[in-house]
Amino acid sequence: MRKTLLLIAVYLGSLNIVLAQKLDIIPKPVLIEQQGEVFQIPLSPKLILDEKLQNSAEYIRAEFLKSTGITPKVLIGTKQGKKSIAFLVDEKIRLPEEGYKLTVNKEGVLIQGKSANGLLSGFQTLLQISSAKEVEKGTIPFVSIEDYPRFEWRGMMLDVSRQFFDKETVKNYIDWLAAHKMNIFHWHLTDDNGWRIEIKSMPDLTLKGAWRGPGEVLPPAYGSGNQRYGGFYTQEDIKEVVTYALARGVSIMPEIEIPGHSRAVIGAYPELGCVITHQTKSVQGEVDNVWCVGREENYQVLDGIIKEFTELFPFEYIHVAGDEVNRATWEQCPECQALMQNEGFTDTFQLQNYFFRRVEKIVEKYNRKAAGWNEIMKGGELSPKTQIFAWQGVNYGIESAKKGYTTIMIPGQYTYFDMAQSPSERGHRWAAIIDTERVYGFEPIPENDLSMKEQKLIKGVHGALWSEYLDRPERFMEYQSYPRISALSEVAWSKKEAKNWEDFYGRLTNSHLQRLANMGIAFRDFPPKAIYNDGTITVTPPYEGALVHYDAEGKEPTMESPIYNLPIETKDFQNYRFRSFFNAVSASPVVKAEKPPVAAWNTSQSETLKLSEHISEHIDKNGIYYLSFNSKDEQSAHGVVKETSLFENDKLLTTYSEEQLLKSKPQMRFLIENYSDKNSYKLEFTVENKEEKASSAKVKLHYSPYLEPEVKVTSSMSENPRFPISNLEDYNPDTYLRTDVPCENGDWILYTFSIPVTSSKIEVLTGIPNHPRFFVNDGHVEYSYNGTDFEKGEAFDYGTASIYPKQPVKAIKIMITGTNHEPIVAGQDLRINP
Repeated sequence: MRKTLLLIAVYLGSLNIVLAQKLDIIPKPVLIEQQGEVFQIPLSPKLILDEKLQNSAEYIRAEFLKSTGITPKVLIGTKQGKKSIAFLVDEKIRLPEEGYKLTVNKEGVLIQGKSANGLLSGFQTLLQISSAKEVEKGTIPFVSIEDYPRFEWRGMMLDVSRQFFDKETVKNYIDWLAAHKMNIFHWHLTDDNGWRIEIKSMPDLTLKGAWRGPGEVLPPAYGSGNQRYGGFYTQEDIKEVVTYALARGVSIMPEIEIPGHSRAVIGAYPELGCVITHQTKSVQGEVDNVWCVGREENYQVLDGIIKEFTELFPFEYIHVAGDEVNRATWEQCPECQALMQNEGFTDTFQLQNYFFRRVEKIVEKYNRKAAGWNEIMKGGELSPKTQIFAWQGVNYGIESAKKGYTTIMIPGQYTYFDMAQSPSERGHRWAAIIDTERVYGFEPIPENDLSMKEQKLIKGVHGALWSEYLDRPERFMEYQSYPRISALSEVAWSKKEAKNWEDFYGRLTNSHLQRLANMGIAFRDFPPKAIYNDGTITVTPPYEGALVHYDAEGKEPTMESPIYNLPIETKDFQNYRFRSFFNAVSASPVVKAEKPPVAAWNTSQSETLKLSEHISEHIDKNGIYYLSFNSKDEQSAHGVVKETSLFENDKLLTTYSEEQLLKSKPQMRFLIENYSDKNSYKLEFTVENKEEKASSAKVKLHYSPYLEPEVKVTSSMSENPRFPISNLEDYNPDTYLRTDVPCENGDWILYTFSIPVTSSKIEVLTGIPNHPRFFVNDGHVEYSYNGTDFEKGEAFDYGTASIYPKQPVKAIKIMITGTNHEPIVAGQDLRINP
């Protein structure tokens, strides 16, 4: 009997989980119990708010109406009325500060919390319940929820310097964070490319430092072009946004970028910088962007700036940055060198530490605490009140906690949302390719590396959206943010043991994407998978109900393109493109049809695997083929690949004998010159997994759509030895040219082919690959059929120009007619279509 009752209890518990899944709450609550009945919202419901929610009353009223379609009457009170929806503070409730209890029954809805922010968290859950896909409009299922956050700090940063976002856009961003129970908005207000906050004691910071373009103190950057670009927030704007955020349970942490990333400051007030004889460049290639640490007057200036910040922002922390400081400037500065000598410093990290200890004292004088990027730990001790943001990797968070500092985990490898979401998409790549699943898989506390006491110093998790890439396409800021922030919110809020990607993905795609759409977010939808096999393309939509549109001519699908319903029979699979569309503004990246992997393996043993695969069906024409080894993540990318060989009719064509780490994502080039449908092709390679760690990968072979003829490249501009001009001759998309000098009118880059090339279209690309920096603004492309006489082609548009030759081309020349207002120019491989 007891066993039977236990089985019934287990079944009922499982049933509750199934029912809870239908509510699709993100982030996932700690405890949830459901019943089958529902509360019918009255036609004129009463929302009874605790007096501590008075400043949030209008927000709650408006969001309730938007979510349910029902206009409520809002009252301030202390008791729940019959059939009412009450939000009441109970300071004795046994929950953490931001925890809440939400109960829905026949009497109505009761949300209890220890604080106003706890009630607001409960309100967000209520809104999600009422908007779940399976919940009938105007009803709320009977439910009992007890919930609280795993981390007290759940933050997101938006860079408004490199691209400026107006006040209303910032407010929208805060709304979206609040909907995910994210409680810190990190406002990156200053950087090299624009100062965005009014400082009354230093008016030139916005009169001059907020603008870039011709005739301004700041040059064009990040796609702003040859026009005046910029903007700033008045102090009244700041106060308005701070009040707006607090009404939603969101605190705003401002950031002042010092002492580096300060070109806007130095441009507006040159005396704040160092006096040097030789320009040095920051890691981004900026000059004149470092405060002079040895100039005593600068600390008085900083005192005035920080004082005004504290009058505008009530939050306890002010972020004072400290990342990527070009310390080489200080090595030339007489005042900085004199300070070093007086203090007995032996390196510039000590000088940096001196600066931050001075800044800490200013911040603490105004009853605030300093926060900074992990580089500020170098050079000496900091105030015990200072908080470290570990952006360069989890190891820096470990170092910070071991040194006793409160720490926020914001590793670029997981939470930098300026990173591309797939190899084909726009975005940075230096940290990682970061899709939503990778964000969700991040674990902020490295338990094996920290004691329990040290683990408690990890106060939370934080995302960042740097805006270098956000100038285009339209609304790319939203695309880069969501649903990755949805995943981050669950990392920050929900219990570690409750996390499960499949479960989260189900909640996200069943109801939550529609919630994002209802909020007006132009999010990134999930892409379909298109597989070509035996003359047929079969497409798998990313989730049930997803609409996939396709194009058969190599163009980007639109909502007017045909909808995929049935497998497509074709021999020209390379021309097909597929894309998921949630609505007119939210779509996935475009994907191509791919052939199945040619090989795969999965082992956790220390062993050597020799793989041999017949791959004749994967090779169907002459040309260049690339073999790639793709692991799902770093955890499964152990071991090396070696002795990779391709055979044609059992005759060796090409071999790569050297070892390549699987973590390096090996890619190998094979040239097929004598294809026949009667030929047989075989691939052989060896995998050596030297430790008992996970090693798995899918091996893919794809045909290159471009020609790769032998070419010699020369230029009027000197090269950076780390990025030599020979990189333009290797057809490797991961390598590129950087000059060592700025470009001027009359400069050129010349591509000369050994043998004239027949092509329908040649694309000429400048700038860093997938990055809107260092490209040619003013210039055009020229081409020659004999290597001597050149014809003028297209002008460069956003760093790219194309030619459409009528006969074989011997040479192509980039002709520069004006500066790009950058310290260098970058160039890429030609894309030569057959």
